[in-house]
Amino acid sequence: MSTIQAKTYADYDFDKALDRSKLSTAKWEFEINRTNDPSLLCFGTAEMDFKAAPPILEALQRVAKAGHFGYPYKRASYYDAITGYFQRHFGWHVNKSWIASNVGIYPSMQPLIEELSSLGDEIIYQPPVHHIFPEVITASKRVPVANPLKKQNGRYEMDFDDLAAKVTDKTKMLLLCSPHNPIGRVWTRDELTRLNEFCVKRNIIVLTDEVYCGLVYGQVPFVPFAAVSHEASMNSVTLVSVSKSFNLTGLKHSLVITENPKFLESYMAGLKRSNLYFGGCVFGQAATEAAFRDCDEWTQSLVSYIESNFEFTKSFLMKNLPLVNVTEPEATYFAWLDFNAFRLSPKELRQFFEEDAHIAVTYGDALGKGGEGYIRLNLATPKSILEEGLQRLAKAYSHRVSKLEN
Repeated sequence: MSTIQAKTYADYDFDKALDRSKLSTAKWEFEINRTNDPSLLCFGTAEMDFKAAPPILEALQRVAKAGHFGYPYKRASYYDAITGYFQRHFGWHVNKSWIASNVGIYPSMQPLIEELSSLGDEIIYQPPVHHIFPEVITASKRVPVANPLKKQNGRYEMDFDDLAAKVTDKTKMLLLCSPHNPIGRVWTRDELTRLNEFCVKRNIIVLTDEVYCGLVYGQVPFVPFAAVSHEASMNSVTLVSVSKSFNLTGLKHSLVITENPKFLESYMAGLKRSNLYFGGCVFGQAATEAAFRDCDEWTQSLVSYIESNFEFTKSFLMKNLPLVNVTEPEATYFAWLDFNAFRLSPKELRQFFEEDAHIAVTYGDALGKGGEGYIRLNLATPKSILEEGLQRLAKAYSHRVSKLEN
């Protein structure tokens, strides 16, 4: 991250709860309607409970004030903002000619999968990971092959022995999540180098989802997969967006970056089936430029706030729910929590959170092998809301223990 001096949390109102009477979101309003529970606290869907950074709000207001919402054109300043961000933060030189766009990361996977592999080919993914990874593979009539991460002394690692055992002559692609959602790992240069060498040797293309690259903790170095080497850059496609790191999921603009001209040509050819190569969201484009160019200070303050929320959560759970095993994240805004010691079935775990504690979370069993008994808790919320949610958990736990003792 940038070495500029960050402002304090108060400068950006991270402690201030949003006025939900003016909002309609999948994270809160949908969940409250689904459960018919007005008291529900929502820590599930991957978005933040914060306003966007001031430079982004100003950019959107300029677009709205201009009053024209036709097909947008990408000026030089748009590309300069993107290339400047990756060079400034990660030392990754991206050429303007490598950059294409889409409405989102997952929609951009489809044309790449369909153009760079054939029906029935196998594609590797590494659970526990977002359920869309195997879903988009299956929807494209390819075969999803799980290469589960392994947990060593509380830390997740790639299982290269399992990966070698899973690869066949039909394996054409690997979907990498970096930083990893939900576990919060930031893969090291050595790990990425080993993965690249493995894939190049076997002609396996790497699609890497790097949407959380802007939310890396402290001094942890993030290495884009394509920045590992020229070889890695030529054998990969990077999928990234301002959607997660800057809380702009509703603006529908993402980037597809690859140095390999054949991969880029294939991607553009695949877009023709949906006509997504033409036009785009004028607001998403303006927000992307402002986020990458003008929001370093806001990001530093945000990441510090999320780190503080994690430390608070860890301390609270150690004191009040010591059976919960907490994974140490290096990035993202999630706490990955192991509730297996509670010995609850998936149904009972859902009842514990939604009915006993009145809390919405993401359940790990939906994220594939290795997610069973885990929950993903979204920390990108004012501390007061987080604290109330944790207090509810502690109260529900005490009530459950009392019932078992009686």
